[in-house]
Amino acid sequence: MIQPGLERIGLLLKDVTFPWKAIHVAGTNGKGSICHYAATLLRRRSIRIGHFTSPHLINRWDGIAINDKAVDEVAFKRVEKHFTDMSLRENINASSFEILTATAFTMFNKANIDIGVVEVGMGGTLDATNILNNQAISVIAKIAKDHEGFLGNTLTEIARHKAGILRPNVPYIVNPMNEWNVHDVIDEYAKEIGAGPRLVGDTPKLRENLYSLPDWRRFAQDLRPFQRDNAVLAIIAVKEALKSADKQTIRDDTIVDELNKKRIQKPGRFQFMHVQPVFKSPDDLGRFIIVDGAHNPDAASALHDFMYKERYRERHRRKQLERELAPREGWPVTWVLAMTEGKDAWKYLSAILKPGDTVITTSFGPVDGMPWVKSMDPSALLQTALSAQEGITGFAMPLPGAVRAVCAAKYLTSIHSQIVLTGSLYFVGDLHRELQGRNRYDYWKLKRNIQDQKTFMKMHREERERAERFLSGRDIDLSDRQDTSTPLEAAGGSEASSVMQKNVKIQAEIEALEKEMDLLTVQELELLNSDRSSSEASTQDQAEEGTSTTPQEAGENQHTGSQSSNRYMNAPDSAGDPFPTSVDEPSPFEQEFKKLAGRRREPQVEGEERGILSLPGERMKGDHPRNRNPNVHPQSAGTMNRRPTFLLEKKKRESL
Repeated sequence: MIQPGLERIGLLLKDVTFPWKAIHVAGTNGKGSICHYAATLLRRRSIRIGHFTSPHLINRWDGIAINDKAVDEVAFKRVEKHFTDMSLRENINASSFEILTATAFTMFNKANIDIGVVEVGMGGTLDATNILNNQAISVIAKIAKDHEGFLGNTLTEIARHKAGILRPNVPYIVNPMNEWNVHDVIDEYAKEIGAGPRLVGDTPKLRENLYSLPDWRRFAQDLRPFQRDNAVLAIIAVKEALKSADKQTIRDDTIVDELNKKRIQKPGRFQFMHVQPVFKSPDDLGRFIIVDGAHNPDAASALHDFMYKERYRERHRRKQLERELAPREGWPVTWVLAMTEGKDAWKYLSAILKPGDTVITTSFGPVDGMPWVKSMDPSALLQTALSAQEGITGFAMPLPGAVRAVCAAKYLTSIHSQIVLTGSLYFVGDLHRELQGRNRYDYWKLKRNIQDQKTFMKMHREERERAERFLSGRDIDLSDRQDTSTPLEAAGGSEASSVMQKNVKIQAEIEALEKEMDLLTVQELELLNSDRSSSEASTQDQAEEGTSTTPQEAGENQHTGSQSSNRYMNAPDSAGDPFPTSVDEPSPFEQEFKKLAGRRREPQVEGEERGILSLPGERMKGDHPRNRNPNVHPQSAGTMNRRPTFLLEKKKRESL
C-alpha cells in the first residue's frame, strides 16, 4: 500500500550522499514529458545523465536509465535486493516505491552521473524522491485533481504538496497554464522557505534567440499547446542544470536540432502505434491505434482536444477518405478502456466520450511491485461510460488482455474511425508487454511464429464472432459471457466429428448460394445489355426507314437511354447515387434489383467497413480486381460482390 513520508526512505539512504545535480519535476500532468524532453536535450553531450521516472512501462528497471539506456536487470536486482534485505533486517517496512527510489539513486551514484532527471512519484512533500538535497532546479508541471485521498480535494491543497519539492536558494519554474490560485500557493511557500528565484519561460533573450527562429516555429507547430509548454519548461531546466553543474550550456540555435535529431515518441503519451498481430500490416484496416496513458479528467480533456480538434480531423481531411469531409465533431472513436480502482471514472469518461462513440472495457493485470493497484471491473466501467454519455455503444470484455480488446475493437470500428487505448499507464504497459517480440512488420510471415500465429488467429475468430453477435442486434449480454470458443473448438470426442460434418455441409450450401448469386448477377447484366442493344438497333432501324421523329423526341429518347444505361451499369450520378431516378417507370425486375442491392448494401456495408468479414491472411470475396465484373462501375463493384446477408443469415445461425 501507499505510505507517504520520508522516514523510511531516510533510513534506507542514511549513509548515501548525492554528488550529482538533480532536475526535480513534480506535477499532475506533463511531468513525464518534461523529464523526457530534458533527458533528450542532455543525452550525447559530454556529461553523464540519469533518468528516473515512474510508473514503469514494462519492467521495474525500465524507469531507471543511464545515458538513455535502461539499467541492466541483473545489476538492478542486486541493488534492489540489498535494500529489500535491509528493510526486513532493520524492520524499516519500506514500500516498494521507496525501495525502487533508493535503488535508482544508488545506481546513479555508482554510474558517476553529472545530472539526474527525477520525476516525483505522487505529490511532492512526502514523496520518496523528496529525500534529494542536491536540486539544480525544481520544476512544477500542470496541477490537477488526482490522488485526492492523499493530497487533498482542492487544487490549493494539492499545490501545497507539489510545492514541497522547492528548496532554499534553488531556482524553480512553474507551468504558466496553472490556475492563478495554484501560482499563489507555490509562490507563498517559496517565500516562506527562501526558494528562488522563480524563472519564466518567456524572456526577451529566449524570444530573440530561440522563439524567433524558423526551426522553432516549425517544431512548435507540430505540438499541442501543452506540449510546447512542457518543452519550454524542459529547456529552462536543462539550461539551469548545466549552469549549476558547471557544464557548458546548450546553445539556443541548436535546441531544435537536438530535439528533432533525437526525439523519440514517449511511450504511452499520444503514441501512434502499429499492432501487427491485430492489423497484420500498416496498410490494413485501422493501420495504427493511438495509445495514451491519460488517467484523470484533466489529461482526458487534453486527449479529447488532441483527438477531435486537430490531429485527428486533419489526418482524414488530408487523406480525403472517399472524398468526404470529416464531421464537425470528428469521426466517432472506438475507445479501449481500463482504469484503476478509485479513479473518478465518470468525470474522466465525460471528458472524452462523444455521441456515436464505441466503448470496449477490459482490465489490466497485476502491477509488478504495486500489489495494491487494482483494475476496475469492466462491467462497472461500461455502465459508468453509458451513464456519462448518451448515444454510445459498447460491451465489456469477458476476458482480460489489451491485445484481445484491440482485436475486438478492430471489428467494431469503421474505416473512417480511430481506435484509442487509454485509461491507465498500467494498461498501456500491458499492451507493450503483450507485444514484446511480436510487433514486427513481418510477424505474419515468420515461420517460427506459427504456433503464436495460431493463437492469435483463434483470438481473431472469437472476437470477430463476438462483434458480429453484437452488431446483429441480438439480445445477448456479452459482458456476462465467459465461453468465447467456437462451436467446433468447444466440441469434443464424437461430437467434434458431427459438428465438423454439419459445418462442412452448411459451408457447401453457403458457397452454392454465392455461386447462384454471382451467376444471377451476370445473367441480369447480360439481359440488361441485350435489352439496351435491342433498343439501340430498333432506333437505328427506325432512322434508316425514315420514320418521322421530331428533334425534340430524338433528344428525349437519347436522354432516356443515357439514364437507363447509367442505372443498369450502376454508374453513380453527380450525387453519388448508384441508382439514379429515371423518367421511365422502372420495371418490376429493376425495382426488385434495387431492393436487393439496398438490403445488401445498408446493413452489410457497415459491417464490412468495420472489418467483420476479414481476418489476417484472408481476402474478402470480390476484393481482387480479377474477381470484379468488368461491366460494373468500380464504386458499385463491392456492393454486387458482397455476401447477401438475407440469404446467408439462416445458415450462419445454424453454424453458431
